[in-house]
Amino acid sequence: MDLMLNGWRRRIGFICPSVLETTIPNFASFAPEGVGLCAITSNIRDWDKGEFERAMNQVVKDAQSLATRHVDYIIFSGGPLLTSRGKGADVALAERITEATGLPSTTTIMSAVRALKHLDIHRLVVLTPFPEHVQKATLEFLRAHNLEVLKDDSMDIGFRELHKVLPSEIYHRAGKLLSSTPEAEGLYIPCPQWPAQKAVAAIERDYGKPVVSCDPADFWMAFREMGLRDRIEGHGRLLQSLSEH
Repeated sequence: MDLMLNGWRRRIGFICPSVLETTIPNFASFAPEGVGLCAITSNIRDWDKGEFERAMNQVVKDAQSLATRHVDYIIFSGGPLLTSRGKGADVALAERITEATGLPSTTTIMSAVRALKHLDIHRLVVLTPFPEHVQKATLEFLRAHNLEVLKDDSMDIGFRELHKVLPSEIYHRAGKLLSSTPEAEGLYIPCPQWPAQKAVAAIERDYGKPVVSCDPADFWMAFREMGLRDRIEGHGRLLQSLSEH
């Protein structure tokens, strides 16, 4: 049991900009047997750009700390911290992490873009909890990667209120977006701080379009690059696709 808890097959290092309230249970619900998670948080407190910069200044040190725990792969999950810096910031940070640790790595926005294209989602709708400045940067980042955002909706949730959003609220807002934009090929729901993953399967079932949300995309990328092809069902098309390719 101890070996299983510690990740006897693979260990993933995870850098979270804030709390880990949703990511840990999400990971536990769909991770393949023997894959462990070792996480660290930057403890940002708001949607403020100054908070973003403070966290960005410690990312490489956080990654090096995780490397001492013998992880095999590193994920940086702070999307707004990178989209605010524009196209290429994600690649540059992943390269810095790899250079500092010798480990493969990804960022949440990099994983999302690759996941969207993997599912052939090029024309999409976007649902977020972000304030206006974060929403704008996110949409610009997606468009810079040749993704056509047909429509977007922000619930504009206070940073310390994210945990209060119900999956049913996310489901209904997502449904309105998809119903009003039938030409969309799929939906993107960023942010690991709200319970988006709990709504993914229901959205896909009821609206017939694939959904990319934060935690599934991050771990799909990690599992894929580490050669894990376990069958994962009940958590959306993206994770299910691991065993299909």
